[in-house]
Amino acid sequence: MAWDTVATARGPDPAREETTVQDLALPMWLTAAGAQRHGAHRIAMRDENGSMTYAELAEAMAGVGAGLLETGLRPGDVVVTAMEPSIPHVVALLGAMRAGMIAAPLGTRLTSSEAVAYLEHLQPAAVVTDHAHADLAHTLGHRVIDLPEADASTGDRLAPLRRAPVDLPAPGENDPAIIFPTGGTTGAPKGAVHTHRTLWLWLNTCAHGNPRVPTDVELCFSPFFHITLGTNLFTPLLAGGEVWIQRRFDAGAALEAIDRGATRLMGAPTMFTALRAHPQFDSVDRSGVTAIRYGSTPSTGEFIHDLMRDFPNARIRAGFGATEFGSVIGFDHEDLLAGRVSGIGRPLPGVTVRVLTGDGQEAGPGEVGELVVSCPWQTIGYYGRREDTAETYRCDGVHVGDLATRDADGWLSIVGRSKEMIISGGENVFPREVETVLLDHPAVADVIVYGVPDEFWGERVEAAVVPAGGAIVEAEQLRDHCRARLAGFKIPKAVRTIESIPLTPNNKPDRRAVRAAALTVTG
Repeated sequence: MAWDTVATARGPDPAREETTVQDLALPMWLTAAGAQRHGAHRIAMRDENGSMTYAELAEAMAGVGAGLLETGLRPGDVVVTAMEPSIPHVVALLGAMRAGMIAAPLGTRLTSSEAVAYLEHLQPAAVVTDHAHADLAHTLGHRVIDLPEADASTGDRLAPLRRAPVDLPAPGENDPAIIFPTGGTTGAPKGAVHTHRTLWLWLNTCAHGNPRVPTDVELCFSPFFHITLGTNLFTPLLAGGEVWIQRRFDAGAALEAIDRGATRLMGAPTMFTALRAHPQFDSVDRSGVTAIRYGSTPSTGEFIHDLMRDFPNARIRAGFGATEFGSVIGFDHEDLLAGRVSGIGRPLPGVTVRVLTGDGQEAGPGEVGELVVSCPWQTIGYYGRREDTAETYRCDGVHVGDLATRDADGWLSIVGRSKEMIISGGENVFPREVETVLLDHPAVADVIVYGVPDEFWGERVEAAVVPAGGAIVEAEQLRDHCRARLAGFKIPKAVRTIESIPLTPNNKPDRRAVRAAALTVTG
């Protein structure tokens, strides 16, 4: 892969032939489609301080693009955003892309030292920040553009960036568009790069695979540095819907939005559990919710049955993906109705999935192997990291380290990650397999399994359990529960109770943090 072409790209190719076919670039699509397809004066987004129509969005993108250029930035520069979810944040990202720059939402849950290490490879030309994250932004060692406090109007919040719109050249569809940070579950985050084309293809797949209509109202409470920015915000805009943006997940605020008419929800199972536990849940009219998509962590059959009961008019879909390739596998409402509530489903149209053994051969039904994914919308590599790119992006597909099985019907299940696998007494233990069994115990609300050093076993299996409401977790009872379904070497040798599972910046269970806490207690 000629990775240097990504690291040194500087905007559209002037030699590229003009064509009457619209390039696949999200800012250009929104500019044209907002006026022609969606209706220029329809609402595109709302946040707690205002709203923006599709016509206003097109004008704001061009104005912010012009403003960034006026500050001395150039096409191909990396523009980092350290901001809360908001309309100005969306416009800052799209405006940078409209001007041919590379947008890069920063994981604002990172510490300053972690963020500095991540940005070392991106070398941003500027960091755009709001009041909430200004302290972090000013410690990063890069030029900072400050926006006003969040309680100002949308126009005022964008004023430091925005200028009168000018006729900007369209970015090339093969130019880098946006960089998403990986979750950093096995080290510092890496920046996965979407071109305008791969980003558009991914969003278009999401729009059709989980069908949307212009009357949809999507509730967005996810951080923008996660790929849910694509599935939960950019996709409904591409499809002409309306997005309600909340700064962070809050069960009470989310329920109020549902009561006011939000029709589509997306989040991790823990978020839906929090909605159900809120005292106002039973009094909220949930009949208008027509679609729910969940992912990020494993779920149980009980969780899915509760979801179907509590949102009776919603089509429910589970998705599996990664920062490197977005959404690639899933199962649909009909699968749930048929009783298939475990695993991750089947590949989406256009996705090739292989499960490979250590010698590179296809694994047989039920045999564990590495999940290798290839699709037209996968990212093109890690920005500024040639060796990491070559290790992950190979000729046969993208290798992110997930371990999976596939049954005779093609149904896929994730059993863990290669770097999370526990080797206990010479036997391989996959944490996800043990977690699935423990989640079936009525005393367990959530669980995470990990390995710790052991003089006899090499590593021993342990579990940290979040008790179900009012339940008392007895370690021996849980081990008895496991014995009928797991080999002896897979059964946790120690069980701890914790209040909640810590999450990585990308809302994945933070196995490293739980393991480190266990070592602190025992060592």
